[in-house]
Amino acid sequence: MTFVVQSLDSNKLSNAFDVLCQTLYPIEGVVAPPFGSAWFVVEPGKKTRSHNHHEAETWFVFKGKGVLHQDGEAREVQVGDVIYLPPFGEHTLINEDSHEDLVFLTVYWEDLKLLRLQPKEEAAKQVLEKRVLITATPPTPNGDLHIGHLSGPYLGADIYRRSLLLEGRPVHYLTGVDDHQNYVSFKASHVGESARETADRFGHRMKATLDAAQVETDVFAFPQSSAHYFPMVEEFFSTLFREGKLVVRDAPSLHCETCDEYLFDAFVRGRCPHCSEPSGGGVCEECGRPNDYADLLEPHCNRCGSPPILRITRRLYFPLEAYRDQLVAYHQRVSMNPHMRLLCESMLTEELPEIAISHFSDWGAPVPCEGFEDQRLYVWAEMAAGYLAATQELADKTPGVSSWRDFWCSDDAEVVQFFGFDNGYFHAILFPALFHAFDPSIRPPSSFVVNEFYLLEGKKFSTSRLHVVWGGDLLSEVAAERVRFHLALTGPERSRTSFSREALDDTVKRELLGEWTAWLRGLTSVVFEDFDGAVPATGLWSEGQEQFYYRLQQLDNEVREAYEAVTFSPQRAARGLCELVRCARRFCAEQQHWRRLKERRDDWRTAVALELTAARQLALLSAPILPAFAERLWRHLGEEGSLWDASGEQPPPFLTAGLSLGAPEETFFPDIDERIAIEREGQSLAAGA
Repeated sequence: MTFVVQSLDSNKLSNAFDVLCQTLYPIEGVVAPPFGSAWFVVEPGKKTRSHNHHEAETWFVFKGKGVLHQDGEAREVQVGDVIYLPPFGEHTLINEDSHEDLVFLTVYWEDLKLLRLQPKEEAAKQVLEKRVLITATPPTPNGDLHIGHLSGPYLGADIYRRSLLLEGRPVHYLTGVDDHQNYVSFKASHVGESARETADRFGHRMKATLDAAQVETDVFAFPQSSAHYFPMVEEFFSTLFREGKLVVRDAPSLHCETCDEYLFDAFVRGRCPHCSEPSGGGVCEECGRPNDYADLLEPHCNRCGSPPILRITRRLYFPLEAYRDQLVAYHQRVSMNPHMRLLCESMLTEELPEIAISHFSDWGAPVPCEGFEDQRLYVWAEMAAGYLAATQELADKTPGVSSWRDFWCSDDAEVVQFFGFDNGYFHAILFPALFHAFDPSIRPPSSFVVNEFYLLEGKKFSTSRLHVVWGGDLLSEVAAERVRFHLALTGPERSRTSFSREALDDTVKRELLGEWTAWLRGLTSVVFEDFDGAVPATGLWSEGQEQFYYRLQQLDNEVREAYEAVTFSPQRAARGLCELVRCARRFCAEQQHWRRLKERRDDWRTAVALELTAARQLALLSAPILPAFAERLWRHLGEEGSLWDASGEQPPPFLTAGLSLGAPEETFFPDIDERIAIEREGQSLAAGA
C-alpha cells in the first residue's frame, strides 16, 4: 500500500464541540493507530464547548490566536504553540479575533498511567481544615414535610454533615422555612386563617418532623423571628437597585378578572412554554426551566379556573444575560449531576431571560426600592439574601466566626447546597448571578447535590394536592432509623423512585432485622460462648482471612466515597453497608470449621476478631445514615469514648482485645413502641426531677 495524504478540506468539516472538525486518524480501512487526530477550525468570535475527557491531548496551533481556559486558568495561544492537556481537565478555546480563523491540529491518546487520581489522603490534607457550610432548600410551610421532602435534601444534607463530622471536618448545616411563597397564602385562604398563622403553624411542624427524623441542623431559620432576615433582604435588593443591577420594565402580567388578582407562582397553572408539560407559574417541574407567567400556554387561575387577561404593569427585573460569562466560568468548576448540568447548558445555549423581581401581592417581603413599595419581592430571589441572613445567625453562635462572609467569601470555607431538581435553576443560575451582582467577592457553592422526585403510587408527592405521606405521621408509627435507612436505600438520586409502606416494611424485615441483627446477635453469642464475652486477640492468619480483611478495606473506601459531595450517594452507601454485613456472614459460615478443631484455636480467634472488626466498621460507616444504631453498636462493642471522635483509619483497626461486649439479646433496631416507652420514661424522670 502506498502512502496516504490528507489535507485540511472545508468540504470535510463537520460540527464537533460547537466548532468545525475534520477527523484524520483513525483512517477507516487503512490504519488505526494508538492515537486519534483531527483538524479543528474555530471561526472568528466562536469558541469550543467547555468539556473534558479521559484522553491526554496535544494541540499544535497552525493559524490565528486565541485564549485557552482550563480549570479556571486562562492563557493566550498563537501560531507555533504546542499545548499539552492532561486527562479530565475542563477546557475551552476562544477565538476572540473578528476576522481570522483559529486552526489547530489535535493528537489524543489513552494512557492509563495518566488516569491515576490524586491519592485520597493527599486531597484530604488540603481540605481538612476548611469549614463546610451545608444548606438545604428552605421548604414552603403550607403543610408538614412529606416523605418526598425527607428523602431529598433534608436527609441528604444530614447524612453529608455527619459523614464530615466522622472525618473531623468543621461543618455546619442550615435550612429554615420559606415563609413568603404565595403557596402559603393560597393554603391559608382554604383553611380560613391568615398567611402568617399558616406559616407559623406549619413551620414549627416541619421543624418537629426534622427532629423526629434525627435530622440535626445548626440553624433552622424562621424569617419572622430572625434579627437578620429583613435587614439583609433590604440591604441586598436596595444595593442591587441603587447600583443599577435591577431594571424597570413595562411588561405583561396575568390578571384574573374574577378574583381581581395578579397571577404568579401558586395562583396560576398552564403548560410550560419550553416543554409543553403541565406547569405552575415561575418554573416547570418537568424540564426545570423558568417562565414569566405571561408566557405560559393555556394559563388559568388556580382559584376559580378562569382564563386570565394580560395587563401591562411596571415591575423590577433582573437581567440574567448580563452574567452569562460569570455563569459559564462558574459552571466549569462547580460539581453537579448530569441532569442539572444539562439544564444549565441548555439554558446557556440561548439568551438568558430577565427575571421579574417584584410582584403585586399582599404577602411577602416589601420591595425596598423607591417607586415599588406597594409590591412584594419575588420569593425565590429573596431566598438568595435569606441564605446570607441564616448564615449570619450561624455566625452569631459559632466561635471564631463573625460574619456570613467567613463562610461565603473565604478561601478557608466552602458551601455545598442540597436541593431538588425542580429548584435547580434557582440555585445553579439565578442565585449565583444575584450573588455576583450584590458582591463579586461571594464564592458560590463548590458542589450541588441534586435529587429527583420521589413518587407515591406512581405520581409526584404534592402538598398542595394532598398526595402525600406526611413525615410526622410516618415517624409516629415507624422508628426514625428504620425510615432513614429505607429512604437512603431507595431515595431518588439520579432518577425517580417510588415509596410504599410495604417496601419500607420489607427493607426493615429483610435487611435490618433479617441480616444485620441476625449477624450481630450471632457474633455476640459466639464471643460469649467461646471467649466469655470478651474480644479475642488475633492469632494465626489464613489466606481466606487475609482476603476478608482486604475486602473490608475495599468496602470502607467504597462507602466513604459515597459520602463525598462530588460522588454523594446514600443509595450506594446503604448498599455498601448491606454488602459489608453479607460479606461478614459469608466469612462467618466459611470459618466455622476452625471452631470445631481445638488445635486450631488461634485460627478461630483470628476469624472472630476479624468479624468484630467488621462490626466496628459497620458502626462507623453507618453513623451518617443510622446515628442512633451506630452509637448503640459502638457501646455494645465495648468501645470507650465517642464514636464521632474516631477517625477513618486505614486499614480498619481491630477492637482492643479484652473489651467486654453487650448482651447477645441486644435490640439493635427498636420498634416504635420501645422508642415511645423510652421517651416516656425520660419525660417521667424529667418531671420527677
